[in-house]
Amino acid sequence: MNKQVVIDILRKIFAYYDYSISSSDICDLLAEKDSDHLFIKFEPQTNLNSIRYFSHNVQRYGGRSILISESFDERTRSFALDEGVTLWDKDELESRIGRAVLSGALGGYGEKGQIKKEYDMQSPSPREQPKKKYEKTTRISLRSVAVNIEKSEALSLAESKIGKVKYQQLKFIPIWYYRYHFSTQKKFKSRVIDLTGDGEGYINAITGENSFNKYNGIQDNIFVPTQNYEIKQPKVEKKDALSRITDSIIREHTKEVRLNEMIGDTIVFEQKVFTPDLQDLDIEIELIHTPVWEIRGGRETVDINGYDGQIMAVRASSGAEFI
Repeated sequence: MNKQVVIDILRKIFAYYDYSISSSDICDLLAEKDSDHLFIKFEPQTNLNSIRYFSHNVQRYGGRSILISESFDERTRSFALDEGVTLWDKDELESRIGRAVLSGALGGYGEKGQIKKEYDMQSPSPREQPKKKYEKTTRISLRSVAVNIEKSEALSLAESKIGKVKYQQLKFIPIWYYRYHFSTQKKFKSRVIDLTGDGEGYINAITGENSFNKYNGIQDNIFVPTQNYEIKQPKVEKKDALSRITDSIIREHTKEVRLNEMIGDTIVFEQKVFTPDLQDLDIEIELIHTPVWEIRGGRETVDINGYDGQIMAVRASSGAEFI
């Protein structure tokens, strides 16, 4: 589906039914009429994190959310239902646009105001879905991945590890995020060995630790679900980070090959190690931040990844890790 075409069609339909149309930084189309606020977003590819983030932002404004994509699997549909997000796949979108166009042309709607009934966002499930409570957030300018785990979720996760919570803080940890690619060939006697690789990862700009993990949805402005947060400053400089990155990539893609060669009537086997050279690597690097909830109990402190909810460490007061 062509995103711009879809948004343009929806804009005309909602405008016809007396909705005021505007843009928003959290969606592609905002349609408003009286107390009804519809936040409509088109995503060619979506995931659970993006659905949670979209739902969180829309709920801050007291509106209703529609997420459009080519198709959705059952897990995504179930998750979106819990988050209060209505999903329109290609078939649903075509059906709704078709009915709207025909009704507008043939007068099937009667009064224009009945568009609200046709576009009702309530779940078709007979079970009444409990409404989620959303915390107020603060928007800050910071190159970071989204805070997908709210304070209440982080506290709940922490209590299972450290008991009663006495203090919480959201830290933004600087990381050198990188993407790399290489494709080269190595010759050894009569053999040609192909070496290729591409991927993403980051160097923790405080500890210097490397991780081959991928983050989606890096943003320049993010919503912070707490007023108690701290932005940490990097200790590892870019030059040092790049050196660590190249070392990690080379180690990751070192290949040991068993070669054989016929010498006279004898087959001679030989083990040979091949590695990409520094000049073979194409690396892009930037400094971003990742959110970490630091939550203290009576004797221990737990760190929870604010992006995916993973428990990163549980530390005693001395700072020693035991998980």
